[in-house]
Amino acid sequence: MINERNTLSLGPVRVYPDKTSLYHQGDDTVSIYRVNSGVVMTYRLLADDERQITGFCTEGDFFGLSSDETYCDNAITVTSSGVQTIRVAEIESDPKLQRFILSHSCKKVEDTQNLLATLTRKSSEARVAAFLVVLAERKCRMEKTVDDIRIKMPMSRTDIADYLGLFRETVSRRLTDFQSAGVINLEDVHTALIPKLDSLRTCAGIAA
Repeated sequence: MINERNTLSLGPVRVYPDKTSLYHQGDDTVSIYRVNSGVVMTYRLLADDERQITGFCTEGDFFGLSSDETYCDNAITVTSSGVQTIRVAEIESDPKLQRFILSHSCKKVEDTQNLLATLTRKSSEARVAAFLVVLAERKCRMEKTVDDIRIKMPMSRTDIADYLGLFRETVSRRLTDFQSAGVINLEDVHTALIPKLDSLRTCAGIAA
């Protein structure tokens, strides 16, 4: 993977307060974004005005990528977030930047595919576990560790439930079940320690 500190300048980091809209579905795609800190949620508004959450972006994630000339979703900060903005014109003229974004995007697609496979076939227990696995694996890539991973969940239980196609109460119960089984340690409502990632993967039905 390209070391961004040494080879690339992705522009300054701008800090946005929580609940700040960064772009809207249907806006012209003039830039893509990268999370430097915090969490950004992406979602789509469907024809019946229902909200479909499409992802939670954490440190190192790109969002706003589109194959069209308009954004296919909305983006809003969940917490105070540091975000870098990269104009599409800059990407088109910089092959090194293109490779860097492609490398990160491919891993994001893999995470999403794993989660979708779980959402379409698995129980509520496996769905919540898979969600935690995605957050934990992102943290692993940043910290180069596989055990005693501390993840942040600043999004609400309702947001997690909407993302996973579950009820809020079900998400809360499954997290409590994992705590009781020693699979996670809920340090507070928004923080979980994962002692052994393989145990959580087993709950999610994901091969180690």
